[in-house]
Amino acid sequence: MPASSTTPSGHATKGVSPVLSAAEAHERLVVADLGLPGLPGLLEPAVLAEQLGGPTTRSYLRYKPGTSAVALLDVAGRPVIAHAWGNAAPDKRGKALRHVTPGEVLLDAPEVGLLVVDARTDRRLPALRRLVRTGDLADWLSGAGHPVATDASPQTLAHKPARRWVGRLPRAEGAGHVVLRAYARRGYDDALAAHARVRPDHAPSLRLPRVLATHRRGLIALEHLPGRTLDSDVSVAAVRRLGACLGELHATGRADVAPERAMDGPGVDALAPVLGAHVDLVHHVAEVARGSLRTGPGALLHGDLSLDQVVADGHDLGLIDLDRVRLGNPLDDVASLLAAAALTRLATPGAEGAAGLVARLREPLLAGHASTWSGPATDDLGPRTALALLSRAAEPFRSGHPRWPDLTADLIALAAEQAGLQVAA
Repeated sequence: MPASSTTPSGHATKGVSPVLSAAEAHERLVVADLGLPGLPGLLEPAVLAEQLGGPTTRSYLRYKPGTSAVALLDVAGRPVIAHAWGNAAPDKRGKALRHVTPGEVLLDAPEVGLLVVDARTDRRLPALRRLVRTGDLADWLSGAGHPVATDASPQTLAHKPARRWVGRLPRAEGAGHVVLRAYARRGYDDALAAHARVRPDHAPSLRLPRVLATHRRGLIALEHLPGRTLDSDVSVAAVRRLGACLGELHATGRADVAPERAMDGPGVDALAPVLGAHVDLVHHVAEVARGSLRTGPGALLHGDLSLDQVVADGHDLGLIDLDRVRLGNPLDDVASLLAAAALTRLATPGAEGAAGLVARLREPLLAGHASTWSGPATDDLGPRTALALLSRAAEPFRSGHPRWPDLTADLIALAAEQAGLQVAA
């Protein structure tokens, strides 16, 4: 269906909403990128099932046209990493296979630049490869004063190949867990700096996990916060309480002027063979939104806030995943939460509309925030929410959602609305 957006000055940008299935969209990407002959297996991993020896699904994909793609797959319950390379395949393959045993290689097809290995061999995450994979994790934690159950294996909670791995181990005394976060080298330094900015004693209403130990291989061990994470069914009272806790956190790192962080690109250019004119619409919306930002006071931000990073234990609330804590405009945290909630809702057929959810969460969140944040506030939440949405525009594709082309178009349309543009279906 045609979609158009109109700027306040009357200039319109039009695009065509994708109507392709995911399989049809993947076929277009393959045809447009003959430089990656292994790409089809990562886009449609079911075709690799026979070669890999079991049912195969994908939960994550990162794609650079003509250069490389890396995916996290599940093969009959075993997490594996699949690589597809272009011209650099021989060199990349050699590095990826270094220190990998034959039993950890599920598929090696150098003729098409395709390699599938056990996920724990991730060469960019030395802590995963050298501590988790080897079984040395328990000894290290015990030596650091945090003994864990010796017969337990780390449970993987999340893994973005070459970027980050998150897992946990039960404590030896049977009370709770130790949370483990392994990073690539630069990511580890950034995460340490982020945690160092947090001052839990200055935000007594909010539970924040303590750093228990760090390892030079790029591992941070953290306190586990008991409770359940919030979702879009959260009550208005809980949202207001979250806003108040957030304002308290923000107030621990005041600055006269908030630094405006350079936003990451929306990451949809690689999907142009499928999204077509919607790629231009993304850049137009981003330009309009950035031009609408207002200078305001700075605060200590969570930096990547979403409902599933808020842990409720009775009346108490806590925040997890603090590795992106930074200084910025307080509304960036609000915008991040709204955008993440909207994306989740877009992916839930038949539920309350994403725009309605954003409206329902926004007011109690802002009201709660105003009760503890005494500084001035800018009036640009809409544009900031638009930018937060656009930063997630490639997520439906990366996660392998079966309706990712339409979902991406819906997200872009919502971002345009949040930026103040008129959108017609």
